[in-house]
Amino acid sequence: MKRILAMVAVFGIAAVAAAYIASSPHSITGGPFATLDAAAASLVAIAGRSGAVLGLLTLGGVLSLLAFMALGDGTASQPTTKASRPGKRRQDQADAAPGPVWTPEPLSSEERIASLRRRTASETGRAPPAPTNGPPPRPVILVRKPRDRARDWFDDRSWLGGLPRLGQAEWPRDASGTPLPFAAQIDLAELANACPENPLPRTGSLAFFLGTGTVLHLPDGEQSFAEVPDDLPAAFDEGGYPFPAKPTRLSRPFFPFWPVEPVALDLPAALRDHHNPALGKAIEDAAASLLAQYATPRSTAFSAEDGGPADPALWWHGINHLADQLHSALDGAGRLVMLRRDSLQQAEAALASIEANGDPDGHRIDAAREEVARRQAALAAMEAQRDGLPDMIAAIDQFVTGRDTWQQLDDEEYAVIADFLAELHASYGDVTQHHAPHSAGELATLSLRTMITDTSEALDAMPEEQLERINHAYRLPVMVQHQMFGLPGGKATSHGEHGGDILLLQLAYDDMMEWRWSDVGLFQFWISPEALTVGRWDAVQLTFGSA
Repeated sequence: MKRILAMVAVFGIAAVAAAYIASSPHSITGGPFATLDAAAASLVAIAGRSGAVLGLLTLGGVLSLLAFMALGDGTASQPTTKASRPGKRRQDQADAAPGPVWTPEPLSSEERIASLRRRTASETGRAPPAPTNGPPPRPVILVRKPRDRARDWFDDRSWLGGLPRLGQAEWPRDASGTPLPFAAQIDLAELANACPENPLPRTGSLAFFLGTGTVLHLPDGEQSFAEVPDDLPAAFDEGGYPFPAKPTRLSRPFFPFWPVEPVALDLPAALRDHHNPALGKAIEDAAASLLAQYATPRSTAFSAEDGGPADPALWWHGINHLADQLHSALDGAGRLVMLRRDSLQQAEAALASIEANGDPDGHRIDAAREEVARRQAALAAMEAQRDGLPDMIAAIDQFVTGRDTWQQLDDEEYAVIADFLAELHASYGDVTQHHAPHSAGELATLSLRTMITDTSEALDAMPEEQLERINHAYRLPVMVQHQMFGLPGGKATSHGEHGGDILLLQLAYDDMMEWRWSDVGLFQFWISPEALTVGRWDAVQLTFGSA
C-alpha cells in the first residue's frame, strides 16, 4: 500500500506541474505565480508547450516507478539456495528431474488481500474469538509408530498416507475436477490427549489433502477406508518421485500407510513463541533431545546396505520392480534416439555451413567432420541399445514369471541377478541410466521400504534384524519433522506470510513415506486464529518451501 501511495503522490506532482504549464501564463500577478509563469515560459521556449508537458509526465512516470521499487514490498525474501538431497542418491537417478510436485506459489499481494477479506467476512455477524491465555500450544511431532507383527495397525486412528476414512463426505477435487492427493488424517481426541492446550476441536478428525490444501473436519464414528476414485492421479512412482507427470507400470495410486503417535514437546514457554523465528535453533536442539526417547532423529535416507548385512537379501518383489523399470526404459528409448538424431543433424548443418563458406586452413572443416562422426557413432550405439533391450526384458520377464513376490532369492538366483545388472550397465547403460539400479542393495532397499508398510504377509517376510533397525532408527523423517503447531521447520517463506497464523500441519521430506518432495521440501497447512475459531476449514492455505 505504501508503494502505491508513493507512486500516486510522485506522479500527481508531475501531472499538476504539466497542467500548470499547459494553461500558463495565468492572470494572477505577483507573488510565487510570477516566478512559476516565468519558469513555465522558459520551458515552453526550450521544448515547446507540448514537449514540456509530455516531458514532465514522462519524468513523473519514471520517478513514480523508482519510488515503487525503492520502498520494496515488505514481504519475506525467497530462498534461492537449494538443499542437497539427503542420504545416498541413487546413481541411476542422479541426473533425473523429479516429476511435477504440488508446490503452491508464494502468495501475491492480491491473494493476501483476498485472504484478509475472507477472514473479515467469516467474522461478520459472529461472536469474536475467545481470548487466548498463557503461552502458545506446545509443538506436536507426529512420530511414525513402530511396526509390530502381532497387531493390525490398520485400526489406528491417526496416520499418514494410505486412504482417508471419509464417511459421508466426498473425496475433494480441485477446480478442474481432479481428485486431490490424500496426505494424512489426525484424530482430534488423540491430539487433545497429547496436547490439551491445543486450539483445535476435541472430537472427530482432520483429513489433509495436497494440491489446493483442502482440510476436512470429519465427525466421530467407525468409518471404512474410502474407495480410490477411478480418476485419482498417481501419487508416486515406486523407486522414483511423487506425482509423476505420466503414469507407468511403477506408478502407485496412494502413498504408503503409516500410523502416527502425536507427541507434544514439553518445551519451555519461552521457546513456544511461533512469532519469533530467532528461536528456531533453540527449538530444534530442544526438540531433538526430547524426541530421542521416541525415535532416533536422522539426516540420511534409509538403505539396506547402511548398518545392515553386507549382502542384503533379495526378494522377487525387487526383481519384478527391475522388470518394470526396464519396460519404462524401453518406453523412453525412442525419445533418447530422437535427441541424438537431432544432435547429429545439427552437427551436419554446421559442417555444411563451413564447407559452403570456405575454410582456408581446413582446421574448422576437419573438426566439424570429426564431430559429425562422433555423433553418428553415438546415434548408432543408442539405436543398437534400443533394439537389443527387448531381449533383456524378455529374459527378466521369464525369470520372474510364477515367482512368489515375498520369497527370497537363493544364492544361485542372486548370482544371476548380479550378472544381469552388470551386463545391463555394460551394454545398455545409455537407455537405462535413469531406470536400472546399480546394485542388488538398491533393490533390497526398495523391497524393505515396501514390506514395512504393506500387508502382514509382506511384513512376515522381513528379517527380524531389519525390522528392529527400521523401528529404531527410521520412524522420523529426514532432518525436519512432521509437525503441528509451533514454529515451522526449514527455510520456507511461510514465516513472513503466516506470522500470525497457526501451523496446522507440516509434512517433511520422508523417504519411508515415498515423500521425496523436490528440494527436500516441506508442505505446510496454515489457518488464521479467526478462521479456526469459527471452523472455517475452507480458509486453510497450503504453502511449500525448502527445508
